[in-house]
This record gives sequence, structure tokens and C-alpha cells, in this order.
Amino acid sequence: MTGTEVLRLSNTSEVSKALADYVIKAAEEAIQKHDRFTVAISGGSLPKTLAAGLKDSTKVDWSKWFVFFADERCVPHNHADSNYALVKTELLDHVSIPSNQVFPIN
Repeated sequence: MTGTEVLRLSNTSEVSKALADYVIKAAEEAIQKHDRFTVAISGGSLPKTLAAGLKDSTKVDWSKWFVFFADERCVPHNHADSNYALVKTELLDHVSIPSNQVFPIN
């Protein structure tokens, strides 16, 4: 994936779909080239926005995903403020990524 593309979207639902389409395409390319897709997820509003577009997709080979975290708060993983807890609740609990391919920050 090269070049810059600027999208002007009207609402979070459109952002979620566009983001999911982008990530799915990147995942497909990475899996084709490397037999895996490695992604680092940050916190904030990104996990919910990303999950909304991804979790029901039938085009994703979740078995090839390796999920890392780009940031985390200094709280337990099950704490309401934890980025891991948010990603787990919004995405990981709904897809079939093997648990040994998910790497929370300790």
C-alpha cells in the first residue's frame, strides 16, 4: 500500500467501514506475502471504530492475525480503563484470533 489518500467521511459509521476496508486489504496483502498479519492497536476511540467494521466481516482470516498493543494504561487488563479490555470486549471476544497470537502489554 503506497501513496496518500484523503477520505472525507460524514460519520463514525462511514469511518468504521473505510478503516475496516483498509485494514482488511492490508491484512490480505500481508498474509499473501508473509503468511501472517501483524497489527499494533492503540487506545482511545480506535478500538471501537475498528471493531465495528471488522468483527462481522467474513473476509478476514483471523487465524493469521497477530495482535500487539501500541499503548496501555497502568491498570490491570480487566480494568474499565484498560485498552486491552476495550479491544477484548469490542473485537477479540467476537472473532477467532488464537489467544496465543494476542500480546497485551504487561
